Amino acid sequence: MRVFIAEKPALGAAIAACLPGPQRKDEGYIQCGANDTVTWAFGHLYEQAEPDDYLPDDIPRGKNGRKRWRMEDLPILPDQWRKEPKPKAAKQLKVIRGLLKNAANVVHAGDPGREGQLLIDEILEAVDWRGPTQRIWLASQDETSVARALAGIKDNAEFVGLRDAAEARARADWLIGMNMTRAMTLSNSGGGLVSVGRVQTPTLALIVARDQEIEDFQPHPFYVPQLVAAGFVSNWKPSATDGSGFDPEGRLIDKARADALASAAKAAGTATVDSYKKDTKRQEPPLGLSLSELQKICSARFGMTAKQVLDIGQVFWDNKLTSYPRSDCRYLPDEQHGDAAGILGSLSQTFEFARSADPARRSPTWNTAKVGEHHAIIPTGNVPSQLSDAQAKVYEVVCRSYVAQFYPEYAYDAVAVTLTCADEAWNANGRKIVTLGWREVFGDRPVDAELPALSDGQVLAVEDARVEEKKTTAPARFTEGTLIDAMSGIHRFVEDAEAKAKLKETSGLGTVATRPDIIEKLKNRGFLLVKGKQLISAPAGRTLISALPPVLTDPVTTARWEDVLSDIAAGQATLAQFEAAQREQVVQLVEQAKSMQVQIGEARAPGGGKTNRKPPAGPACPDCRAPTITLKTKAGKAFYKCESCRSCWWPGFKNAKTLGKKWESR
Repeated sequence: MRVFIAEKPALGAAIAACLPGPQRKDEGYIQCGANDTVTWAFGHLYEQAEPDDYLPDDIPRGKNGRKRWRMEDLPILPDQWRKEPKPKAAKQLKVIRGLLKNAANVVHAGDPGREGQLLIDEILEAVDWRGPTQRIWLASQDETSVARALAGIKDNAEFVGLRDAAEARARADWLIGMNMTRAMTLSNSGGGLVSVGRVQTPTLALIVARDQEIEDFQPHPFYVPQLVAAGFVSNWKPSATDGSGFDPEGRLIDKARADALASAAKAAGTATVDSYKKDTKRQEPPLGLSLSELQKICSARFGMTAKQVLDIGQVFWDNKLTSYPRSDCRYLPDEQHGDAAGILGSLSQTFEFARSADPARRSPTWNTAKVGEHHAIIPTGNVPSQLSDAQAKVYEVVCRSYVAQFYPEYAYDAVAVTLTCADEAWNANGRKIVTLGWREVFGDRPVDAELPALSDGQVLAVEDARVEEKKTTAPARFTEGTLIDAMSGIHRFVEDAEAKAKLKETSGLGTVATRPDIIEKLKNRGFLLVKGKQLISAPAGRTLISALPPVLTDPVTTARWEDVLSDIAAGQATLAQFEAAQREQVVQLVEQAKSMQVQIGEARAPGGGKTNRKPPAGPACPDCRAPTITLKTKAGKAFYKCESCRSCWWPGFKNAKTLGKKWESR
């Protein structure tokens, strides 16, 4: 008997539909003919054990039974890592164990990627499966893709690097998160939980740095000398911008010089065409959609959060409407180009723009050599029945991106003119659309800026000369879309040339799968405020970043960790090496935290309003030191509820539903 273990029931059903023999659905699995059985998980069925499982039994416990947080118990460094089944996993794990008793071999059908690999591998390890194991790699759940994947099943041993990379990430997150959250919370005189994370903290640091840059920004004027000849405007082109009178970005800030240049041009009366160039430029359509690109577009156009877009993408994946959503790739394999006619034909039933697409066209997006674990997000061709407004918007973005690959190039005539006037150079640029091409799919028509036909040496009358005054502007605040873009392009925030080049090639903050949850955690924990589309660091977030050592706040640090995880996945580094480095670093960080004293209270919005509608914070829980929130009964009496152990206390008096002691006495 061959047993397939899928990551989720929907994927299991898609696989079963493509297997031979009659199907019989039972509790937790599908029997396919006499030789195949398909079962499934529900995402991760196992989770890392809690710190209490690694701490000595003589540590005092609170009334809730959990061991109290104490600085002397840190750092917590497990000798032997433990995983526990999730509470709701027992029934399905029993099904899987029963099926494996009669299995000749197993086919690992986790989602493509590190987490999908670990998710099924950890089940097989927990149930002590030692038989042959194969791997099916599914980027889409439509029938064609599943059939193709079934024909190319591989040995699961080829993917051990992915499993180790996911395990390394999980252990690093646990070591940093559990130890530093406890250490900083115990050092916090403000009484609240201080959440620290390997990725969330440097992400917060990005926003804090941007906000501080905006608040410290002082606008200054700069000047653009211009002349008008033959009906068009030309801007002065300096021969050098590194002398006096220019700012560090090369803008002219000397108004007297600007006025003198304009006066000289007007006095000259004529300008000579030094160079006139006209070239037809062609642009291929934008590359396909990665998750980050999709989130960026939907944030800018629709104000959607990164998590909303990912959740919608997951729904599409589960319902076989689009390919795997957690993709960081913008290319498509050449082998799938033959599917285009069918997909475009299906899309043309819904979208008029799909009817003019040419399935024979092959844009640069089709490049197997640049496809990694996943390919770009594309529609499968299955027609959706009912979509919510948000789902319809995201689906259309995905479809337009795919259809654009089968439209002609966008072509335009680009004109560049250089004039000489008063011994100075003046430049103008124009363009005129020749073929709209793929831009038609996006409803995007650039405005023509035509220049007259000129010839070299032609003399033009100066109609006007003037100075346009402009002001420098502060950088824009982050939105979810631009923050996702910054996290994936972290090299842009690095000054060291060597590190920048390396990070541009390989790294990002977190992964496409984890970034949306990171942003949600920062919002929910009161470190970020949301104002329209903007993300703004809360006072609590700023205080935390200023208190932590740079190794935890520098985005380059965690981006380099992602490099090592990629090396582990490729077999070029080991889980043991990475974990040893993390353990050593945690020891040092905890020692630093023990000497700190910080005060991080509840995050509040400008003007004193509470952030994210979170209830006011109460004193730290006397049992587990976790934060509490202040709630009220229907009668209006306030009480505290622990966010971790969920115990409740009534301030100042006893109550039968509480621990029976006054808060002040504990």
